[in-house]
Amino acid sequence: MTTQDNSFQDVTFREIIRLAWPASVAASVTPLLGAIDVWALAQSARPLDIAAVGLGAVIFSLAYWSFGFLRMSVAGLTAQAAGGDDETEARAALVRGGVIGGAIGLALVLLQVPMGNLSFQLLAIGSEASDETMRAGQEYFAIRIWGAPFVLASYAAFGWLTARGRTDYLMIVSLIITGLNIILDYWFVVGLGMGASGVAAGTLIAEVAGFFACLLFVFLVLQQHGGIKNHWRSHEFWAPDRLRRTISVNRDIFIRTVLLAFCFSWFVQRSGAFGDVTLAANQTLLQLFLFTGLALDGTAIAAETLVGRALGMRDRQHGIIRYQSAIRSTFILAMIAAVFFSALYWAAGDWLIALLTPEGPIREASKQFMPWVIISPMIVVIGFQLDGIFVGATRAVEMRDSMIMSTIVFLPASALMLERFGNHGLWAAFSLYFILRAVTLVIYLPRIKASFSEQ
Repeated sequence: MTTQDNSFQDVTFREIIRLAWPASVAASVTPLLGAIDVWALAQSARPLDIAAVGLGAVIFSLAYWSFGFLRMSVAGLTAQAAGGDDETEARAALVRGGVIGGAIGLALVLLQVPMGNLSFQLLAIGSEASDETMRAGQEYFAIRIWGAPFVLASYAAFGWLTARGRTDYLMIVSLIITGLNIILDYWFVVGLGMGASGVAAGTLIAEVAGFFACLLFVFLVLQQHGGIKNHWRSHEFWAPDRLRRTISVNRDIFIRTVLLAFCFSWFVQRSGAFGDVTLAANQTLLQLFLFTGLALDGTAIAAETLVGRALGMRDRQHGIIRYQSAIRSTFILAMIAAVFFSALYWAAGDWLIALLTPEGPIREASKQFMPWVIISPMIVVIGFQLDGIFVGATRAVEMRDSMIMSTIVFLPASALMLERFGNHGLWAAFSLYFILRAVTLVIYLPRIKASFSEQ
């Protein structure tokens, strides 16, 4: 049954699952790559390089997450175009996003020296990480930065494939990246003893390979929607009104995403205040925390596509029926998944920590703070699901304002709670941050329904 055949019916669980499960697998790859890095280093002669990779990786989290607006804006704009059967605009959204992403990535490569120097100076403030750890982190950064143009251009393709309903293609690309990274990590880190530099080289090669896999699947989708040569009107790609809308959505999601990445970076940087062992433990647990959130993101990505298409429909009455059904059904499935992951971490937490960390102080510290990861699915699920709804609706202003308010509370709360309760206080403040994100987005949610009557 095609999307058009379904367009005048309620959204079914089957329809959501078809979109969500491949998206969940694909989204889980991002933190899984970090977990693979931790595992490989734990098997090597340089386990404390886990902390070095944590420091280096946080720079890429900040940089890449800051430009994660490319995936989200392309997904929302493409879904709305597809909902209105506007194939030309759907392709234009891909071109705009790909050009912007590639250009930003190239700029990061050209500015790598001042960016790297400034980043590590900031990470060193108040940190007890050793000089050796800092040097290894800098080596990691200097290698991995060359993948920036490929990664950011891929973001546009990820968003576009999602909006076209081809989350299965997205999953395949992600599995290619993950599989290649596992092989290269083992070879470079365990086999050749390259430490943090080996992790960076493996990740770089895997990311470049993922870009070319994306190109292949984009061409396949173009062939399925009118052919590769049709529906290209270059004069419409950069039409002033369409360009203004693209810039506006990208700007606000960019601000939102910068703040999100900054808060994660703040968490890692503050973890360094407790020394290398706690920093390495928090880095290990953060991989599980991210894995949970992004695995739950499958239903949120389904919501992006379904909500965007509902808003793009020319029949407003049927559009609002699809919108309300999409919210209700995706939330039900998201909550079921959250309960499952909490139960999984409660039952298998010690085993997962043993898998990711070497015997000794890092493993013991990880076990001490594992309860925060166990409850994390129930904490992040609502905010993640609302993110998907707001992305599909391209309500970037509300996403930006929600993040600003949550960050304003999180920073002083983390400082106060860290001082009083140590690393437990840091994790508590981090959890509070995700709760605030959900609360503020719930307040803004009625605006999306109201937009159906405004169009």
